[in-house]
Amino acid sequence: MISEDALKQNAKTWERLGPISGGGTVFGLAISPDPELPRYWAATGCGIFISRDAGASWSQSLNGLTTPLLSTVAVAPNGALFAGALGGGLFASFDWGRTFQPGLVPAEAKATVTAILASPSFRTDGAAFAATDGGGLLVTRNSGKSWEDSSFGLGGPNVLALAASPDWSQRETLFAATLEGVFISSNGGRAWRETELLTDDDVVDVLAVSPAFERDRTVYAGTESGALYRSKNGGRTWDLQQSAIGPGPLNCLWLAPDYAESGYMVAGVASRIYISGDRGESWRAAADLPGPVLTMSGNDSALLAGLHDAGVWKSSDRGESWIRASDDLAARGFARLVSTGSTLYAIGPQEGLWVSQDVGKTWRILPGLTPYIPLTAISLNASATLLVASQSSGILCASDGGNSWEFVFSEPGIQALALAPNDQSGWAGTAEGRLFTTQDGGAIWSEVTSPCKGEEILSIVVSPAYARDHTLLMGTAVPATATKQARVALWRSSDGGANWRQVTSQVTEARWIDISMPVGVTGNAADQAVMVTGAYCLRPLRQLKDVWINTRVDPQGANALSVIALGEVDRGGTLFAATGTGVYRSIDAGRTWQPFMEGMDAGSFISIVAVREGDLDALYALSLGGSLWKRDLA
Repeated sequence: MISEDALKQNAKTWERLGPISGGGTVFGLAISPDPELPRYWAATGCGIFISRDAGASWSQSLNGLTTPLLSTVAVAPNGALFAGALGGGLFASFDWGRTFQPGLVPAEAKATVTAILASPSFRTDGAAFAATDGGGLLVTRNSGKSWEDSSFGLGGPNVLALAASPDWSQRETLFAATLEGVFISSNGGRAWRETELLTDDDVVDVLAVSPAFERDRTVYAGTESGALYRSKNGGRTWDLQQSAIGPGPLNCLWLAPDYAESGYMVAGVASRIYISGDRGESWRAAADLPGPVLTMSGNDSALLAGLHDAGVWKSSDRGESWIRASDDLAARGFARLVSTGSTLYAIGPQEGLWVSQDVGKTWRILPGLTPYIPLTAISLNASATLLVASQSSGILCASDGGNSWEFVFSEPGIQALALAPNDQSGWAGTAEGRLFTTQDGGAIWSEVTSPCKGEEILSIVVSPAYARDHTLLMGTAVPATATKQARVALWRSSDGGANWRQVTSQVTEARWIDISMPVGVTGNAADQAVMVTGAYCLRPLRQLKDVWINTRVDPQGANALSVIALGEVDRGGTLFAATGTGVYRSIDAGRTWQPFMEGMDAGSFISIVAVREGDLDALYALSLGGSLWKRDLA
């Protein structure tokens, strides 16, 4: 049990242990236009990452973003930053990416943002363009405050690439690629007309304009099949320059700042880098990178490549050689942290299962699970039985710490797993509300009567005193009906899952629930369970166990994703919650919450666990993207 006085006297702060695995998928890159304020930015599924030291280190930026699922980023000539999201959100930053402001986007135009391009005259016109996959082309002319349609004359709503002439003092030339081909605007996107390059069986998704466009009128278009087209008259006519630069799609194309003199170009084709020194007439393979190249950005001193699953890579010799520049960038899809003794496990749907046997200092991925990705759940017990659920396959079991796996149960859709702490009982729940049990540690499974058919089983938790009280808690997601809002429900069984009763529910659109029974309590742990879902923490009143009350963890309404309780909740125990804006603590049984983030610079946390280390407890918190933080408790 941790007293309030002990917590107040605890002068320790959070320590960042580092990423479980660096890198991740990078969808967009941008480089500061001001050499006096060098910055790199990377758009990922875990927000924006900023490097202020040429890629040696990165920090995550989520402040002001309403979603971390970003698909592209672009920088204006004055340093204003724009980011686009998979869900169609558009954001602007005017402090080099430290904070963002959401723009007003028409509801009918909200679709995945495929590219953003700031006007070359942004300092005076405040214009930027956002291509969307289904919502057409959007434009802001007030520096990102609001966006409106700019698709008049475009062939369709699926806009895959944008490019602009670098000088708009005479003509505001803009190019866009749709599923129909390449279109041109001569008035800053106000009206469009088709060019000669219209494709029926190949899709143009890369456009690049010569830095000397006003003089040489050169623009390039690359396709999914790897073909390269060139126009030397401002897009009026096009020539097929290469039927295929290399095997695979042409994902990105970079023209060197001195292209007009050198003819130097770099292309990313699948996972290979190609270089041309004669304006695309011939190409040679220069480097193989560890993943498909999704995006490139460069200037006079550096060229960056954003890869699928492998982070950011950097070249200082214009693409000839490359080094990894994102060891400190953590944009992985880890979803949950689990502890047993000094061993930590981290699981993510596409990341697999990772283990640390030195409480977070070093990590390794457990072998044999790649064919079963995506993974949805993990459970383990005191006898070292380890179960993992595969979304498409079923349940796998390991008894050697996860070094070898046996496929034990074929049942797709399992989302929740639980093993009793000290015997061989276990339970599994599916997305359709079906419930299964095992009595031999996972070797044989059988279906049992479920109280929640048609509901999504999200979580199953076993009492630490299961051998005595036979208690289980289960969380489900209940879909909306014509008369009721969507909600989550909490169920309780006191006979090992034979019978269940619903004890509480919470109206929410959230599709997660994290349930915690207090650590260090065995006598009546199930009666002191707490849970988080949406923005709320729910707890039962001590004298009225069937009466649950909820409180917001973060006063601003950020999602609460994980919760743990240490000690008797109503008798000096402490709650800790991981939320979208940091870690919070409650010392009054969840009635009020305070930030508990001293020493942290990460903004969003998805999972938190407690580990007993000698006579002390330590908290381990997993941030969005996969960085691990530790804080010792007095």
